Amino acid sequence: MVAALLCGCREKAGPPPAAEPQPPAAPQRVQEQEPNDFQRAQQIPARAIVAGTLQAPRDDDWYRVGPGAGKLLALRIELKGASNAWVETFDRDRNPLLRVHAGGEDPGLIPAMACLEACFVKVSGTGPQDYELSVLGGDPSAGEELEPNNRAVDATELQPGKPVRGTYLTAEDEDWFRLVVPPGSPDVLRIEVTPVAGVRLELEVRALADAALLASFRGTDGLFVRDLSLRLGERADAGVADRGVTEDAGVADGGAQAVEMDAGAAAGTGYYLVLKGKSRRGAPQTPYTITATLEAGAPDLEIEPNDDPEHATPLRDTATGFIAPAGDQDWYRVHADAPMVLHAELSGADRADLELAVYTSAGADKPRLLARANEGGPREPEVLPAVGIPAGDSYVLVQAAARQLEGKWIRDGEDRQTPYRLAVQLAPDDGTTEREPNDDVASAQTITVPVALKGWIWPRKDVDVFRFHVAAGQAPVSVLLSSVRGVDLQLRLYQLHGERPAEVIGSSDTRRGEGEEKLVAVPLKEGDYAVEVSSPRNKDASASQPYTLSVQ
Repeated sequence: MVAALLCGCREKAGPPPAAEPQPPAAPQRVQEQEPNDFQRAQQIPARAIVAGTLQAPRDDDWYRVGPGAGKLLALRIELKGASNAWVETFDRDRNPLLRVHAGGEDPGLIPAMACLEACFVKVSGTGPQDYELSVLGGDPSAGEELEPNNRAVDATELQPGKPVRGTYLTAEDEDWFRLVVPPGSPDVLRIEVTPVAGVRLELEVRALADAALLASFRGTDGLFVRDLSLRLGERADAGVADRGVTEDAGVADGGAQAVEMDAGAAAGTGYYLVLKGKSRRGAPQTPYTITATLEAGAPDLEIEPNDDPEHATPLRDTATGFIAPAGDQDWYRVHADAPMVLHAELSGADRADLELAVYTSAGADKPRLLARANEGGPREPEVLPAVGIPAGDSYVLVQAAARQLEGKWIRDGEDRQTPYRLAVQLAPDDGTTEREPNDDVASAQTITVPVALKGWIWPRKDVDVFRFHVAAGQAPVSVLLSSVRGVDLQLRLYQLHGERPAEVIGSSDTRRGEGEEKLVAVPLKEGDYAVEVSSPRNKDASASQPYTLSVQ
């Protein structure tokens, strides 16, 4: 009975493990046989090593590989021994597919080419020169690029989250991948391309419907793109579901022109991802890996591409973003129906020093800088306490701070994993708050006496200038500047002639260190005047501790 039970257990056990795949057969050695021109191509096995000679003065040797009806092979083709020759491939109808050079720094290598039913390999060049042609056919491997894929119709399938390995076939190779996203997927993509030494990489994002260019990114050490919208190309009036904003097609890293596609053509269903590898040293032989992963981000996640004002992400109060790839710029659009004072705070990133800036588009062909802050380093926040913005659209820019390396100023900071947090607040521009820019007489904030307002000496080296008019018969004016904890302030009063200070009427820096400064009962004749608030020798500043300025 026990034996029977044991026997029954064995019968109910799972199926035996699958047999290990057999290694491919060894290639057959073949000798070239003339004539083997395009009309009489020499038939060779799917796995063969051919010893051949290019005859003088010039010779073309054709070979045919025939997998059979309906069968697809992946061919690895390599030409060795030739000093200056070309390898060209053709499909079953002799339509040209690929062409690579062999000799010098060029390896004469095609790592993986699709051969459906039959294909042709042509070796050509001046003679005499001997060569060895290796053609190794096998079943296509999952996760491997197959050439040719330099057109939309030949694009290699790319599944979300599954890497595909490819090779830049030539110094100007172009590899197309087709990414289809299932319905109900998250709104954004993360795309990573591993680096290849000596290759400058460009990634184009194109619509599935018509291959229209939607965005482009560039990198020299691989590429890492986060928060790429899956809704590029929608009509502006279609909106973006669940976000209450609209997105236009865009570009990144300052190059390609935006292209709009028809609503619904491919919105939310995927893209063509086109890799262009440019090398100065011929075809690189190191493979790359491309991975496109779907991500569900924070509700206020920035949407790439937003690398220029035209494609800025709409911003109401908060945003979460990443500085990736290196050199990334994240532009946000803030709309105001009337002049406002903007307060902006930016958290730090672990691996990048961030810079915060505010621009306006009013009265200029391109956005004009209003204020910039880069007071901290990595992991430290940046603050712009009060920036005056006009009615209409203004912009907040987050980017890596410039740094000097070997005598050159560059912005190459990147943090792929740690998001930053951006928060903005708008307050009415009612004259009770200092607003940047007001660093000199030309940009001075106009005030009406009497007035009491609060302001900030920030960032370091900040100077706040306020101008006002004194009418005839005006009583003596008193100027009072409150103390600020930890900040030494000074006060100056100028008379203005035009846009430049004419003379200093009074100054106050009586308190060394923090303390109140004041000018009391100063008689002023009719004219224009300016009050300047600063820190002596620009030694102190505070983004959190405001001063109060009173002019009575």
